[in-house]
Amino acid sequence: MSLSYYRCDWIHPENEDPVVVYYEVDVAGDVPRLIDVFADGRRQCMSIVDFALLGPNRQRVTSLVEGSFYDGIAGLIDGLFFEDGQERISMTRIAADKFEIEWQTHRTAESR
Repeated sequence: MSLSYYRCDWIHPENEDPVVVYYEVDVAGDVPRLIDVFADGRRQCMSIVDFALLGPNRQRVTSLVEGSFYDGIAGLIDGLFFEDGQERISMTRIAADKFEIEWQTHRTAESR
């Protein structure tokens, strides 16, 4: 399976939403894994496998985002900020090893 990796930086008024999101994306635009990073340093690693383990009703989950990831980022220029009111968002493609380092470091910490 061919996968791509992205980092989204999200500047917004203080709230409970993440400030950085790392995405693993397949060719269909599905997101099998993602990492949310919050302003206070907390991180949350999620995988579609986590939801499949919840029971048979959730096993059809194939993506952690609704719709195609690629449709959702259409118009975002790599590394440049898109501004909307007080929010600024940028999307940058990253190397697979960068995602894996973030995933392994923080997924391991969550399981302790």
